[in-house]
Amino acid sequence: MKNFILKLFHPAKTKLFWLYLVFGILGVILGVMLMPVWEGLPKWVFWQKWGRQIVNIIICACIILYLALFLFKKVMGRANSVVKILTIIEFVVLALIALGCILQQCRVFNIGGACAILGLVLWCRGTVEVFRAYYHQKGNNEKYPIWWLVVAIVMMTFGTYIYAKPLFSDVVILWIFVVLILLVSIILIADGILAKPVSNKEKKSKKAEA
Repeated sequence: MKNFILKLFHPAKTKLFWLYLVFGILGVILGVMLMPVWEGLPKWVFWQKWGRQIVNIIICACIILYLALFLFKKVMGRANSVVKILTIIEFVVLALIALGCILQQCRVFNIGGACAILGLVLWCRGTVEVFRAYYHQKGNNEKYPIWWLVVAIVMMTFGTYIYAKPLFSDVVILWIFVVLILLVSIILIADGILAKPVSNKEKKSKKAEA
């Protein structure tokens, strides 16, 4: 991690330093265009809805990563049981939500906001874990960790609450994403300036001064 931070703020000199600048400038332009401040302007501002659309794509990508890196292993690693069936149902429901985030771009139907989707994800995971605790206690002498059962109940409760009464809107997610893009872009521009190699003229002038 330390080496990564050092490389990030102390890039090596390279003739391709201009790539840092190009990507940094493009990132700044993209970040500005994705800002929700453009909504409601005349139609010639064709990028005014890009921010709202990108939020659904971000949600879809997060759900796919969750399914691929976490839930898929849960499905494949369990023997046939009630818990495995519930996990498969959870997998299918979240996969449909991810698909709905894409179809929402075509205005097929409204899948809901990011907060509601997060609430549903938490509720599904908490519910499956509660059932797992029940069947674990029923068929195994080893006690199920009480702290994890408490976490599962909290996930169910909190998930239900934010699904029914969202705590944040999609605009908040969009602003966070925009700020991250702008920060990364500024770092790229700074790295481009720092990575610019010393020209021959500058080398000669330094030798002459020495």
